[in-house]
Amino acid sequence: MQPAVPPEVPPEVAPEVSAATGADEDAALAADLPPPAVETDEPGADEFTPLPDADGVPLDWPDLVGAADDTSGGEVEEVRYEVSITGLDGLGLDNQFRGLSALWTRRGDAANLAQIRRRIAEDRTLIDLLLRSVGHFGGTADVEIIAPEGEAARTQVRIVVDPGPLYRFERVDISQDAAGAPDDLGQRLIGIKPGDPVAAAPVTVLEETLATRLADAGYPFPQVRPPEIIIDHATRLATLTQSIDAGPRGMFARTRIEGDVQGFTDKHMRVLSRFEPGQPYDGAQREDLRQALVQTGLFGAVSVRPVLAGPILPDGTQPVDVVATVEAAPPRSVTAAGGYNTGQGIRVEGGWTHRNLFPPEGAIIARTVLAEREQLLSGEFRRRNFGQRDQTLSVQASVSTEQQFAYRARSAQLAAGLVRDSNLIWQKPMTFSVGAQAIATRQLDRTLSIEGVDPNITFYILALPASVTFDNSDNLLDPTRGFRLTGRVSPELTLRDGQYFNYIKAQVDGTYYQPVGDALVLAGRLHMGSIIGASRGRVAPSRRFYAGGGGSVRGFNFQGVGPIDSEGLPTGGNSLTEASLEARYRFKALGNDLGVVGFVDAGQVYSGTVPSFDSLRIGAGVGIRYYTSFGPVRIDVATPITRRPGDPKVAFYVSIGQAF
Repeated sequence: MQPAVPPEVPPEVAPEVSAATGADEDAALAADLPPPAVETDEPGADEFTPLPDADGVPLDWPDLVGAADDTSGGEVEEVRYEVSITGLDGLGLDNQFRGLSALWTRRGDAANLAQIRRRIAEDRTLIDLLLRSVGHFGGTADVEIIAPEGEAARTQVRIVVDPGPLYRFERVDISQDAAGAPDDLGQRLIGIKPGDPVAAAPVTVLEETLATRLADAGYPFPQVRPPEIIIDHATRLATLTQSIDAGPRGMFARTRIEGDVQGFTDKHMRVLSRFEPGQPYDGAQREDLRQALVQTGLFGAVSVRPVLAGPILPDGTQPVDVVATVEAAPPRSVTAAGGYNTGQGIRVEGGWTHRNLFPPEGAIIARTVLAEREQLLSGEFRRRNFGQRDQTLSVQASVSTEQQFAYRARSAQLAAGLVRDSNLIWQKPMTFSVGAQAIATRQLDRTLSIEGVDPNITFYILALPASVTFDNSDNLLDPTRGFRLTGRVSPELTLRDGQYFNYIKAQVDGTYYQPVGDALVLAGRLHMGSIIGASRGRVAPSRRFYAGGGGSVRGFNFQGVGPIDSEGLPTGGNSLTEASLEARYRFKALGNDLGVVGFVDAGQVYSGTVPSFDSLRIGAGVGIRYYTSFGPVRIDVATPITRRPGDPKVAFYVSIGQAF
């Protein structure tokens, strides 16, 4: 008996095709489609032989020298041809055939009749393998070559496929050796049952993943033989036999790291792992630890394996150490980013990071911003996986200047924070942040337009910001389903002109995503905020609410929505309302993953404490998206619907990521 699904095209097929094709053709077809399993023509036979790999009638190879003699130029006449095929689409094989077919992939090239016939022979073999991959044996492919009827017409190659009968599994026999395991363990993990088609894909998946499935079920050292399949052509039925020796069930013991460990200790490894000593072994948890080590960015190669840590215990379990072997990656990186939007102009950011200057995972980050209306220089210490996994401690110092429409400010800030965040490995249903900020800033307050009063005021601010987010969306970077709800609160104590006062700045932000069909997503956002305990005129201009711009109400300038002074400049407010609705359509074009978006934004800033929905400013527009592995690149064009003097007629925004 033989394995059911050898991984390559049989050797008796591949060399013949390769030799016949010549230097002007591609190498022999290399589809990862298995030939049939062990078969017999008569039921009950004791010995089995492989089914032939090509059942079609072979074509006579043309005499190339003779063909050349019929042309005046001494060369075989070349034609262009078109290909049509019927019979595969109902089996879900049409796209797979087109991707692998010698005829289809070269249909735009000129070819002589000999080349076309060689491609037909290759495609007949391909069709036979495709049919067997979904359980059809004995199929045929009738090919007809139709000469063109006019000078501009092309030769037609028509393929009609008869898939043949569908073979099914009659029995699935499992030989299981797993002490203390459920009797149905093998059947649950194999996933193939009597009555299923004798298809190659599930058998291949079974052979490649059964050991991993057993490890995920708690058996770290399984012995799995390749599945054996016996096919009876007389009854069109098959028997699958699978032998499993699961070995003893594992129990987590220690977690260790070896290699270029980058300052990691066994203690820090326990912070990264989601399992504790004494818990049942789980291969998925071992893989999760490997991904967490990769996520740190400190290792270029990571392997995590189970290692026996002691004899079998009285309860039948065996202690297993989890050992990570690592190779270091470069710890330093340089980053750059840029963007543009109307009103704010060009913005360029640059950064330098050493991810492990204070091991383990103690990073130093330097960042600078050079923009038309903002300049910033900051340094940060960041300790990832602080205390527990995916929790970050940061301490930051910065100096900045701003020349916004609403105010001008020169500031120095010292901040610290603790953040529990999501990432691509584990998108969490709840995250939070807490922190503290100490700010010294001198700002031009445009609300102080009284003659003889200096509008430049120095503020000393102590803030204690905190936030919590509930997230059940389906994707961290580009959600298409679900919702996110975020609440933020920041008690703030301010010293101004020798007097102290305090207030609370609170915000609620909710987003919702609903798919409509396969390519369209409707997305909505509502954002409201309020400053409670101090009038607008006392609060530092940079701490007030503003609206307008690429992340707010598109179509208007940054800070261009809300109260204005006598010169038409924004003054900010004590409350805020923003709402957005987008229709996002995603499609493939020219080999790229693209999208178009139509959107409507609305918002307003109020001088009072309580936000409302009156006097909303509305903007609308369209955008395009170019989807990448790190998120979509966004280009939006918007216009204000409720335009007032001084507002732009059209606004442009370029950035990375969806608007919300």
